[in-house]
Amino acid sequence: MGISEADTRKRLLALSVPGMVVGMVLSPVLLSISIIVTGIVAVLGFDRGLNPVWRTHFPAFVRGSLFWGLAGLYLYLIFLAPQTFDWAYFLERLRVKLPLLILPIAWVGIPFWYGTRNPGEHTRKGAPYLVIFVTVVVVGILINYAFHFDEINALIYRGQAMPVPRGNHIRFSLLVAIASVTGLDAWFRFRGKWMLWLGAALLVGLHVLAVRSGLAVGYAGWLIVAAGWSLHRRRYGWLIGGVVGILLLPVLAYLTLPSFATKMNYMRYELLHRDPAQDDLEYSDEGRWTSIRIGYEVWQEHPVLGVGPGNLRAVMDREYARRLPDTPGKRPHNQFVTALAGGGIVGFVLTVGCFLAIGFGAGRWRDPLFLAVWTMFVLSCLVENTLESSVGVSMFAFFLLLYGYPPYRNPGYSIMPPSM
Repeated sequence: MGISEADTRKRLLALSVPGMVVGMVLSPVLLSISIIVTGIVAVLGFDRGLNPVWRTHFPAFVRGSLFWGLAGLYLYLIFLAPQTFDWAYFLERLRVKLPLLILPIAWVGIPFWYGTRNPGEHTRKGAPYLVIFVTVVVVGILINYAFHFDEINALIYRGQAMPVPRGNHIRFSLLVAIASVTGLDAWFRFRGKWMLWLGAALLVGLHVLAVRSGLAVGYAGWLIVAAGWSLHRRRYGWLIGGVVGILLLPVLAYLTLPSFATKMNYMRYELLHRDPAQDDLEYSDEGRWTSIRIGYEVWQEHPVLGVGPGNLRAVMDREYARRLPDTPGKRPHNQFVTALAGGGIVGFVLTVGCFLAIGFGAGRWRDPLFLAVWTMFVLSCLVENTLESSVGVSMFAFFLLLYGYPPYRNPGYSIMPPSM
């Protein structure tokens, strides 16, 4: 007896959906292939060329705020295309941000989300794989740290990062923070004690990695999940314990973890440094603030439509060459300032509107896990160009769809189970 089309689709998607997460850490090629396979398999089929599941659910999804919030962040690039002169960079932006279009279109055709009205059932099934995978990678990093303890601490002392897969410590720490928060939420939602322990271990791992942006979003995510479930179940002791724990954890980490203590000492030195000329050239925090300041000044010269998203790299390179000749040009280290400089007030309003639609449309903010992950991405966008890299934009679309699209939901319906 042959394998049916539906079974074939499930098997392929059972490889491509986890493949996206693995690709975020280990291989951009795998990430791209997984996104393409997911898009093709989830949408197409032999029933008049389309997947029946996709045909059934897409019309309702395309009318919703989650779809247009994600797709809008892509479509606004096309809206501002006429002012482009650096077409190579503009086409690169269109390519890098394709997950914002492909994944929302394909997501409703993935059959794993259907077949149950139990709130969070697909999260219950999928969360352990995410948490376990990230834990295994973090353990590998810590083993490497143990074998090269002095060398890696010397790197951190000079303001560099602990080695992680593919060297993208900021994106990787964001993924670790999301997995950690997922573990915490699983305990509240499903009483998964081992998930809580893995989530807590990943939070400790974030302190060993000593990436400040990852720590900030991790703290925020834990506080939001703890607060959301504590208020929902009226167990205010959980909230108090969570706040006390978050306040004590950095102190304990500073006293016990050399990598964290070294990073904090470096940050203190950087903040107290008082040579602006040298800061612009050498020091990471001042370099980030410089890029944001220059991006803001670029917007002031082009307030309505900006310089064009496709022209931003060329304009920023020109401004750096004029102001800081010995420093390579950078885009603003802030996604919203990037939108402001590239798209003017129009691009900024569209970007913020899309973020708000994603976060607050259809009552999604009522779910503590979704609100936590959305907030974590917003915070990440305040200090990085999260949506300007293939890994960052894929993480953004993937996790907001994963935690924001349970298909059993109606607008305003709370996905939290009854109080326990």
